[in-house]
Amino acid sequence: MTFRQLEIFLAVVRMGTVSAAADSMGVTQSGASRMISELENNVGFALFFRSARGVELTAQGRAFYEQVERHFAGVDALKDAVRLIRSGINRRLRLACLPTLSTAILPGAIRKLHAERPDIAIEIETATYNESLSLLKSRRVDALLSFLLPELDGIQTLKLAEAAYVFAAFKGHPLTEKKKVTSDDLKGYEVLGLIPNPAADRGMDRAETVREKHMSDVNKRIWCQTSATRYSLVAAGLAISVAEPFAAPLFRPMGVVVRELVPRVTLQYGFSAHSDIWDAPEIALFRKVLAEELQEFAEHENADIEVANPS
Repeated sequence: MTFRQLEIFLAVVRMGTVSAAADSMGVTQSGASRMISELENNVGFALFFRSARGVELTAQGRAFYEQVERHFAGVDALKDAVRLIRSGINRRLRLACLPTLSTAILPGAIRKLHAERPDIAIEIETATYNESLSLLKSRRVDALLSFLLPELDGIQTLKLAEAAYVFAAFKGHPLTEKKKVTSDDLKGYEVLGLIPNPAADRGMDRAETVREKHMSDVNKRIWCQTSATRYSLVAAGLAISVAEPFAAPLFRPMGVVVRELVPRVTLQYGFSAHSDIWDAPEIALFRKVLAEELQEFAEHENADIEVANPS
């Protein structure tokens, strides 16, 4: 089999038809069909069968595709590296980040990073905790800004901050007149529930368990998981909530008011990266600017956030 045959094969899988693949690769349809036939002769089994939608992989073709795609991922990474080097970029940092941190903390941290290292390109995957962890484990990203991870082989983790949950309500709600809101204060009001996440890391799971325990006897008719949804529902006046603090400033213009929650319930956030790049200068610098941005957020918002030393 040849490299060109494999390229055509991948193009057919991704585009669904031989003609579309041929156009994208700059060959004739008959030429593409011939290369697929030659590849099938080489591997000894059929790769495709025809359907009303074009061509579809056979079971053996699907297994073969997974192996070819894994091989070409390295080739694609090399092509990306060449493109970046030509444009003056000497290092690429692939990052996975929770949505709330990507809006509240990440922009300022990247601004600080580029002020010192403009030659670093950053690719950001905004994802849930479980999705981010999968990206990190499979090395599709270099680093992760998320909830504090448990110990994992080949990955180093640093606790960046511990942030307390806040009470959130739409302006004018009676409880916004209080400086501190207790779990007993919530009784009698519609409160957003939190969908359990059995795949969450241990620290996150403990925090969610404590949070739900404090609200076990309040009214709940709406349940959700992400902060953006939670604050949006609060902004619409549909319910009050207990939430993480980072997304709060984004929803303040929409009328959301936050107050200190008693008793204090916290979530831990951390930065993780593969051990073989942990000591790289750009990784160390990124840890530092993330901690600086978290500290500035805490001070500006007067938020109950304890920021750890990033060194």
